[in-house]
Amino acid sequence: MIILLLLLFLLCVLPAEASNRHIIRISSHYSSVTINEDSTLSFCYCGAAKRVSVQSDLLYADEDTSRYTDHTRRIKMHLESDGCFHATTRAVSPEMYTYCFRVNGKRKPDPLNTDTAWQKMHKWNVVNVGGSAQADLYKQPEQEGQLLRTTWYSSAEKLNRRVNIYLPAGFDTQCLKTNCPILYLLHGINGYEGSWSERGRAIHIMENLVAMGKCEPMIIVMPDVNYGVHEDRPSHHTLWNNVFNYPRLCHDHDIELGLLELIQMVDTMYCASGKRYIAGLSDGARIAANTSNLMPGYFAAVGMFSPVVHKKQLPQDSAAVYVYTGKKDMFHANAKRFYRRLEKKQTTRVYYMETTGGHTWRNWRLYLSDFLRHLHP
Repeated sequence: MIILLLLLFLLCVLPAEASNRHIIRISSHYSSVTINEDSTLSFCYCGAAKRVSVQSDLLYADEDTSRYTDHTRRIKMHLESDGCFHATTRAVSPEMYTYCFRVNGKRKPDPLNTDTAWQKMHKWNVVNVGGSAQADLYKQPEQEGQLLRTTWYSSAEKLNRRVNIYLPAGFDTQCLKTNCPILYLLHGINGYEGSWSERGRAIHIMENLVAMGKCEPMIIVMPDVNYGVHEDRPSHHTLWNNVFNYPRLCHDHDIELGLLELIQMVDTMYCASGKRYIAGLSDGARIAANTSNLMPGYFAAVGMFSPVVHKKQLPQDSAAVYVYTGKKDMFHANAKRFYRRLEKKQTTRVYYMETTGGHTWRNWRLYLSDFLRHLHP
């Protein structure tokens, strides 16, 4: 019996080990994703499988026409003589795209691509197709600072919240650069503290604009503003808590009160005395507006990207307000009404930008780029 079990074990393990060695050998000669000269993308997956496809948001030739979220589709991959599965897309526009593999029907992140982003409880791989002034902002900057992953205590909620703090290239943490501006950047209802650095490419955008002389270096503070945070669970798993508790989110200000404590902590840590800005996408825009109203005169500008807002969130001070929305966005009418109310106030400097596309990261990256340019002295 022991000999029989040993033989069965070897029959299972040895083919798998041989397959793994074969995969490693093949993978060393291939890239999992290649951007071709004709703007097509070639995908390659090397592994034992019956069927493989690539799932990606490579949908639109010129613009993202979806009203809500980035839609994806699957492209079938074919097994070729080299032992790997291959597929080539049509030509795509310059943009940042996300993808994953589907192996025997199950999703699998690309093991050869370390550039990843979380969205809706799943990890996606990222590929950037350059060739336009906007898409080139998403490339790895020549200089990059330090990203700190830490927490702060929210006494209003009696819990620790996560926050990512980016210190720009060349920033001196010894309180010598006290006039460095600070941007508080808030995610939406299905995001988390890493959303803006991953899918939003906030760090790449800011540093590339700095290199072009179109933005000044900033500290970027990206907090978790989800409802129902669990300290022992990743915060990108809280989407349904946010959705089911949305009425409460709109009526209490616990998250905003917690942000006040974060702001105090950041000011103390970095001896900051420069200008402060706050911006948010979707429901994050509502939280940004509420936080600005709780701290009148503190923020020099408020950015509202595809805002889900009510007239109660109208800024109460003279901070400049930047409202961005897509014509296909399901909240487009809401954003436009909010902008018109701002115009009637006449005490607030207001800027309004309308684009194609919908409630998607493609637009939010564009809005952040424009917002940063406007903040340049």
